[in-house]
Amino acid sequence: MIWKKNIYDSLTSCAALCNEFATECSNSEELETYYRSIFLNLDCADMCRNLAMLYVRGSENAYLLAKACIEVCEKCAEEVSQFTSDRSKQVYAICQQTICSCVGIIDMAPRTEHESRNPSVTPASLFYGIDVRDTLIN
Repeated sequence: MIWKKNIYDSLTSCAALCNEFATECSNSEELETYYRSIFLNLDCADMCRNLAMLYVRGSENAYLLAKACIEVCEKCAEEVSQFTSDRSKQVYAICQQTICSCVGIIDMAPRTEHESRNPSVTPASLFYGIDVRDTLIN
């Protein structure tokens, strides 16, 4: 697999930003408010960091982790969207970008003959990641 630097950068940036946000939240006086967000951000950071390593290595399993990474990034973005700080908005944006990067990794995965003839349904997360779901529904 030939890797693209922008995908790697998105994954590592998401890992760093989510880790920073979790640290900031854990130092907050309103710890109870951020409890779920801390754990989701740490999960997202770990997932993105691990996927970045598999992706750069050219692992045949990167696309499997990319599928899970999409779900974790979606949960993380949804959770931080309830906060109004600049950092939470940055985390939301990088998670959206990382979802698109994960879709790119999945699209690069080798396909079997059966999968080529019968493509899977476009994941809803693709539309979620590029914020066009509302446009398509309306």
